[in-house]
Amino acid sequence: MSERISDLCNGYSVVQHVYLVVDTLTSRAGTDAQRLKGKVYPVTINLHTLLNHKRCEDNSGEGAVLGYLPDALTTAVATRKQVMRWDIEGKMLRVDLNPGVIDNNLNFALPMDGRDGRWSLAKLAGQIGSGRLVRDTTALR
Repeated sequence: MSERISDLCNGYSVVQHVYLVVDTLTSRAGTDAQRLKGKVYPVTINLHTLLNHKRCEDNSGEGAVLGYLPDALTTAVATRKQVMRWDIEGKMLRVDLNPGVIDNNLNFALPMDGRDGRWSLAKLAGQIGSGRLVRDTTALR
């Protein structure tokens, strides 16, 4: 198990400790969701490589997100019957927490170099929320 995202390119499982910061929620997110603006939630992302390809960009896998997320965001997280998926696009790791679903889609984007990332939440009408994924440097050993 590694804490460096780039180790996914070598076939290792990776763990990322981040804070999900709710920066933006549109009116389409609903009135209850508006109270989440500015809130911060600690999240652990576990990533497992399914196949290790020669080209890093060809790697993909499955994983799990651990931590509390409010109901306005968790409706977009895969059920036990469905597993979140990740893939590498250029210098960005893309994590889809509700793969194969158009509505209620929560996505994470984390730079391969370990910098802070972004998250977004989309419904059929388009993006309804977004924010930062800030690395938890206290979790690093």
